[in-house]
Parts: sequence; C-alpha cells; structure tokens
Amino acid sequence: MKMKKKYLIALFALAIAGTLYSCKKSFLNQIPKNSLIANFSTGADAEAALNGAYSLMANANNHYYDWNYIIDGDVRSDNCYSGGSAPDINGVDQFTSIPTDGQPVTQDYSELYSEINAANILIDNVINIQDATLSDTRKAQIIGEAKFLRGYHYYNLVKNYGPVVLQLHTITVDPDVNKTRSPVADVYAQIEKDLVEAEAALPTAYSTQAESHSRATKGAAEAVLAKMYAQQGKYQQCLDYCNKVLPGTYGGTNSTGYALLANFDWCFDGLHRSNSESIFELQHTQGTITHGYAQGLILSPQLTDQYFTKFVVPSHDIVKAFKAAGDSIRFKSSIYWEYNGPKSANPVPTPYPYGPDDTIPYVWKAGRTWPGSWSGGSSDPITLIRLADIVLLKAEALNALGSTSQALPLVNAIRTRVSLAPISVSSQADMALAILNERRLELAFEGERWFDLLRYGAQYTISLMNAQVDGSGKNLNYNVDPHRLIYPIPQVDLGNNPKLTQNPGY
Repeated sequence: MKMKKKYLIALFALAIAGTLYSCKKSFLNQIPKNSLIANFSTGADAEAALNGAYSLMANANNHYYDWNYIIDGDVRSDNCYSGGSAPDINGVDQFTSIPTDGQPVTQDYSELYSEINAANILIDNVINIQDATLSDTRKAQIIGEAKFLRGYHYYNLVKNYGPVVLQLHTITVDPDVNKTRSPVADVYAQIEKDLVEAEAALPTAYSTQAESHSRATKGAAEAVLAKMYAQQGKYQQCLDYCNKVLPGTYGGTNSTGYALLANFDWCFDGLHRSNSESIFELQHTQGTITHGYAQGLILSPQLTDQYFTKFVVPSHDIVKAFKAAGDSIRFKSSIYWEYNGPKSANPVPTPYPYGPDDTIPYVWKAGRTWPGSWSGGSSDPITLIRLADIVLLKAEALNALGSTSQALPLVNAIRTRVSLAPISVSSQADMALAILNERRLELAFEGERWFDLLRYGAQYTISLMNAQVDGSGKNLNYNVDPHRLIYPIPQVDLGNNPKLTQNPGY
C-alpha cells in the first residue's frame, strides 16, 4: 500500500502537466485530487513527490525546458528563425503572436504554472509530515528544493509575460485561484524570497555527481539569484551572488569545484556529463521517445533519421557574427551544417533556399547522442545554467557598476578558452557592447539572447530586430514595437479568470 501511495504521488505531480495549451480549462482552475493530498503522509511520499516535481521539467508532455526556452530566447532574437511550418512558432519569429497561440505562448504559461503547483504541493504538505524516517533537516531540504523550483519557474514566467499571478499555495490551502496579476517588482520579490530561503536550506552537493548537477543546490540557487538581479538591473546584488557561485579563479568565493571545461565542445558533446561547468541541468534516459525527444525537432535530419522541416534554425545573422569574430571553435560546436539531400521534398527551414543541393545550418548544442532512430530519444543532459554564463554576468555587473577594467579579464578568460585574442576596451559603453556580443557567441541557442538584449535596452532591441535581413540582404520586416517585447497572456486563462488583464497592445 505504501508503494502504491508513492507512485500515486509521483503520478499526481506528473499529471499536473495535463492542462496544456490544447485544453479549454485554465491550469489555475484545476483542483488537485484530495485523496492524493490526504495520502501525502510519509517521507516516501515526500521523496516521490519531489522526484515528480523534477520529472515534470523533463517530461515529454512538457516542452518548456526541453526546447521552448530556445524559442523564447533565441527564435525571438536575432539568433534563430522558427524554421518549421508551425504557425504559432512562426508567430514568435515574426512578432505576430496572439493570445490564442499554443506553442509557446499558452503552453509555456500552462506548463510553468503546473510546475509551480508541483512545488506548492511540497511546500504546503512536507512541513506537516509526522514520520520518524523523515528528519527535520531533510524536511527543510525538500522544502528548499521546492522553493528553488518555484522561484526558478516564476523567474521564467515573469521574463516572458511581465506581471503574473502569484499562486503560492495549492487550492486545498488557498481556494482563491481567481487572483489579479502581481506587479513585476512583487513577482521578483517573491522569487528572491524563495531562492534566498532555498539557498539557506540546500546542500552544496549530493552523494552523486549526477544529482549534484540535476537537483537544486546552494550554487544553483545563487546562480538564479544572480541572473534575476541582473534582469532587474540590480547589479550590486548580481555581483554579490556571482561571487558566491564563482571560484577564486574569477574572484569568487565558491570552493565546490565549479570550473570552466578546458574544451568548449565538451559542454555539449554528450560525453562529459554532469561536468564542472554545469550548475543546473536536466537529465534524460535514452531508449524511449518520452525522454529527450524534443532535440530531434531541431537537430539535423540525417542525425535523427527524420526528414521533415526542422525547427529553431540558426539565422544568417548569427552565422555572420561567428565568422566576423573569427570564432571557429564555438561556431563548429554550436552549428552543424548538413547537405539537404533527396530524402524529403521539403526538409529545408525557411528563410534558407529550397533545393536538394543546399547545405543547411542546424543547432548543435543539445541531443547529439542520438540513437539513430526517432523512437529512441537522446540521453544527453540539457544544461540550463552553466558557469560561463555567470563569469560573463559578473563582467556585465562590474562594468555596469563602473569597474570596467575589472570586467575585462573575465571576458578575456572566456575568449582564451576558444583561442580568441584578448580584447582591449577602455570605455564603459564599448565594454557593455563587447560583453553583449561575447555572451551571444558563448551562449548561442541556450535561451539567453533575447533577455540579454532586453537588459541592454528595449529601444536597442527594437531597432536591432527591425533591421534584420535575410541572406540576400532583404529586410525581414519584423515591425517590432514595445508591446511585443513580452508575450500576451493566454486567452484561455483570461476566459477562466475574470480578474486577469491582458498585456497592453494585445
């Protein structure tokens, strides 16, 4: 019976994902199964529910952390085109998204809230468990892991949608699901609270290397805090938390073993898993399409043996950027070029030319360990946060605070790894642009570019995107205006919650 309850809890956590964009009912109106909550009474239940909360992030029915984050961060930017024929993803690329769009507009919103609710279940219930096998220390750690997850999910919500509903309890604890949207500052304040509390409760590492990179740790909480402070322009706090994450090599205080890999490609080759550069990652098990299959939607056709038009393809502009920088190492590790071939009448992503003799670029940063058949899925982990991001974020914070000379060695450390000559920049403005460009080449197709651009400046982002051209120099006519810098609130949620309002302009 105890084993049955364990699986019920795990399945419940996974079942929350069922309210996807195809459903007519808002996630926030879903009431948890009271019988499952009532059975949440043992340490085994808590551990199973925690595993379920992590599993949601890598489950095949949930796409945000599998590949939608690349749509949000790279397709929306100058790094990628939508590639495939899905109208909703094309809408992200072309800045024509509407509130009824499915992926990613409605799907991201629904999935992130389902994952928040999985965290809420743990936070609301673990504290009340009376089980001698579950120590107070472990209780606090489980709640810390759940608060890390909730804070991380809300961070991704607020970046994409602006003001959002703060739902901090399950419906059995707080039945009022029809809440108004909280201001962005309040959402960030809650994220900060969750992550600071998580930081205090979490260990620096777990008993295995894999767990230490795929579960919430003190370093992971500190890294998300650094990133969310930067997104708000709070650069002193960002700097403080970067230093908590970074080892002494980069002026930090962390001694847990984080380090840049000697070879940039090792971050993505599938052979150096749970490595010293990975701060937080998703892990998959090869052998079933339910694990890591989404990378097959963007990887080259010959690798996956799937000859359809692939999604999320590198733009002409990012190709030019790599070549202009002479950045051959990161270029080869980030983009794979493949001869189109005759197996399909239309395997070519727009706006590249159509024809059997064309060689097409594909994203090459995740899922390379493909079993050669579509049903196998990839066993490669997806690194969501890595150390190079934090090194460059520290450089950004130092420069923003006026310490440009201190930022320079950090940028050059990143360049040295890929055999690029050091740069020499003296002005704060030139350094800000140099860091923006370095982050683009280092973190291409890792979901960061759009949010980097927004930190640099909304008007800069609008002008940059409206100036984008295709391979022949023809303007892509994106027609971006300020309201397009965030997604609309999904129509299904507006329909179910009369207190919700739409983002201006939609």
